[in-house]
Amino acid sequence: MKNNLFKYSILFLIISLFIQTAKTQEVVKEKAFKHGIGAGIGYTTGYGLSYKYSPNLLAVQVNFAPYHNNELDRYSVGVTLMYTLVKNNLSSLFIYQGNHFYYNSEMVTIYETDPNKPYNPNPPKQRVTDQYFNNGVGFGVDVTIAKRISFNLMAGYAFYNNFKQINLTGETALHYKF
Repeated sequence: MKNNLFKYSILFLIISLFIQTAKTQEVVKEKAFKHGIGAGIGYTTGYGLSYKYSPNLLAVQVNFAPYHNNELDRYSVGVTLMYTLVKNNLSSLFIYQGNHFYYNSEMVTIYETDPNKPYNPNPPKQRVTDQYFNNGVGFGVDVTIAKRISFNLMAGYAFYNNFKQINLTGETALHYKF
């Protein structure tokens, strides 16, 4: 079942990338901004600082959030592919395929739960690590809210926790275009 869902999501992405959209709309001729920097958050796109590169109908978005101190290491890395289906001067409709890797490793204090044992002022610590991969596909809308600022909303299906669960997902990002 997990392999079939993964195969269908990859097949959906490949077919979507080769869809030829009819150019029935007149696209406004203005300077195209290929790069965007901002912030993004989502279960399948990752969270943190975001960079988006969109040279044509195909775009790539990378989200990254590192955190490290003596007790905690936490990383979120997301790479999302987007293919524009319909584009006009204020908004666009696209399909997306998101990939998110999450890593969390922290020191946890182990407290004694037996009331008959004496209190330990220096309880032992143990490192606990959690990591997983989320994958998702769906549709999104990118809205230009100012000449150089865009906001996108995405919704679709996600395969959570290394393809162990499937459910709905929602993603968003805000970018300054240049």
